[in-house]
Amino acid sequence: EKEVKEYFSTEDVLRQQAKELAKLIQNSKHLVFFTGAGVSTAAKIPDFRGPRGVWTLEAQGEEAEMDTTFEQAIPTFTHMALVALQNAGNLKYLVSQNVDGLHLRSGILPTNLSELH
Repeated sequence: EKEVKEYFSTEDVLRQQAKELAKLIQNSKHLVFFTGAGVSTAAKIPDFRGPRGVWTLEAQGEEAEMDTTFEQAIPTFTHMALVALQNAGNLKYLVSQNVDGLHLRSGILPTNLSELH
Protein backbone atom coordinates (compact mmCIF):
# COMPACT_ATOMS: atom_id res chain seq x y z
CA GLU A 1 0.00 0.00 0.00
CA LYS A 2 1.36 3.41 -0.98
CA GLU A 3 2.19 5.61 2.01
CA VAL A 4 0.84 9.14 1.98
CA LYS A 5 3.21 11.65 3.53
CA GLU A 6 1.68 14.34 5.66
CA TYR A 7 3.35 17.67 6.26
CA PHE A 8 3.04 19.56 9.53
CA SER A 9 3.87 23.16 10.35
CA THR A 10 5.39 24.12 13.66
CA GLU A 11 3.02 25.60 16.22
CA ASP A 12 4.45 29.09 15.65
CA VAL A 13 4.04 28.83 11.86
CA LEU A 14 0.53 27.45 12.23
CA ARG A 15 -0.43 30.26 14.61
CA GLN A 16 0.87 32.88 12.15
CA GLN A 17 -0.93 31.23 9.23
CA ALA A 18 -4.18 31.17 11.26
CA LYS A 19 -3.82 34.89 11.99
CA GLU A 20 -3.26 35.63 8.30
CA LEU A 21 -6.29 33.55 7.32
CA ALA A 22 -8.46 35.26 9.94
CA LYS A 23 -7.41 38.66 8.59
CA LEU A 24 -8.24 37.60 5.01
CA ILE A 25 -11.66 36.36 6.16
CA GLN A 26 -12.39 39.55 8.12
CA ASN A 27 -11.44 41.75 5.15
CA SER A 28 -13.33 39.66 2.58
CA LYS A 29 -16.45 41.14 1.02
CA HIS A 30 -17.65 37.95 -0.70
CA LEU A 31 -16.25 34.91 1.09
CA VAL A 32 -17.15 31.65 -0.66
CA PHE A 33 -16.02 28.16 0.38
CA PHE A 34 -15.90 25.12 -1.89
CA THR A 35 -15.95 21.80 -0.02
CA GLY A 36 -15.61 18.16 -0.96
CA ALA A 37 -15.59 14.77 0.71
CA GLY A 38 -12.65 15.60 2.96
CA VAL A 39 -14.79 17.91 5.08
CA SER A 40 -16.87 14.90 6.22
CA THR A 41 -14.15 12.32 6.90
CA ALA A 42 -14.11 13.29 10.60
CA ALA A 43 -17.80 12.26 10.63
CA LYS A 44 -16.64 8.76 9.56
CA ILE A 45 -17.82 9.21 5.99
CA PRO A 46 -15.09 8.05 3.58
CA ASP A 47 -13.70 10.33 0.91
CA PHE A 48 -13.20 9.17 -2.66
CA ARG A 49 -9.52 9.47 -3.56
CA GLY A 50 -7.76 9.21 -0.20
CA PRO A 51 -5.74 6.13 0.81
CA ARG A 52 -8.92 4.41 2.08
CA GLY A 53 -11.25 6.30 -0.27
CA VAL A 54 -14.15 4.70 -2.14
CA TRP A 55 -12.58 4.92 -5.60
CA THR A 56 -9.09 4.06 -4.33
CA LEU A 57 -10.36 0.84 -2.76
CA GLU A 58 -12.52 -0.01 -5.79
CA ALA A 59 -9.42 0.23 -7.99
CA GLN A 60 -7.74 -2.28 -5.66
CA GLY A 61 -10.71 -4.66 -5.86
CA GLU A 62 -11.86 -3.80 -2.33
CA GLU A 63 -15.05 -2.27 -1.05
CA ALA A 64 -15.12 0.82 1.15
CA GLU A 65 -16.73 0.44 4.54
CA MET A 66 -18.77 3.17 6.17
CA ASP A 67 -18.71 3.32 9.96
CA THR A 68 -21.96 5.30 9.92
CA THR A 69 -24.85 6.21 7.65
CA PHE A 70 -25.53 9.66 6.26
CA GLU A 71 -28.54 9.86 8.59
CA GLN A 72 -26.47 8.96 11.68
CA ALA A 73 -23.47 11.14 10.84
CA ILE A 74 -22.96 14.22 12.95
CA PRO A 75 -21.67 17.49 11.46
CA THR A 76 -17.97 17.98 12.14
CA PHE A 77 -16.04 20.87 13.66
CA THR A 78 -15.41 22.09 10.10
CA HIS A 79 -19.13 22.10 9.31
CA MET A 80 -19.81 24.08 12.48
CA ALA A 81 -16.96 26.53 11.79
CA LEU A 82 -18.56 27.27 8.40
CA VAL A 83 -21.91 27.86 10.14
CA ALA A 84 -20.20 30.25 12.58
CA LEU A 85 -18.67 32.17 9.65
CA GLN A 86 -22.10 32.31 7.99
CA ASN A 87 -23.83 33.49 11.17
CA ALA A 88 -21.15 36.15 11.74
CA GLY A 89 -21.84 37.49 8.25
CA ASN A 90 -18.48 36.47 6.78
CA LEU A 91 -19.43 33.42 4.70
CA LYS A 92 -21.66 34.56 1.85
CA TYR A 93 -21.96 31.27 -0.04
CA LEU A 94 -20.95 27.62 0.12
CA VAL A 95 -20.48 25.28 -2.84
CA SER A 96 -20.21 21.61 -1.95
CA GLN A 97 -19.68 18.35 -3.80
CA ASN A 98 -20.93 16.37 -0.80
CA VAL A 99 -24.02 14.19 -0.86
CA ASP A 100 -24.21 13.56 2.90
CA GLY A 101 -26.49 16.49 3.81
CA LEU A 102 -24.27 17.57 6.71
CA HIS A 103 -23.96 21.19 5.58
CA LEU A 104 -27.73 21.69 5.79
CA ARG A 105 -28.00 19.71 9.02
CA SER A 106 -25.25 21.83 10.55
CA GLY A 107 -27.19 25.02 9.91
CA ILE A 108 -25.98 26.32 6.56
CA LEU A 109 -28.96 28.10 5.04
CA PRO A 110 -30.33 26.51 1.86
CA THR A 111 -30.15 29.92 0.18
CA ASN A 112 -26.40 30.01 0.87
CA LEU A 113 -25.64 26.54 -0.53
CA SER A 114 -25.20 24.95 -3.95
CA GLU A 115 -24.56 21.22 -4.09
CA LEU A 116 -22.79 19.93 -7.20
CA HIS A 117 -22.95 16.19 -7.70
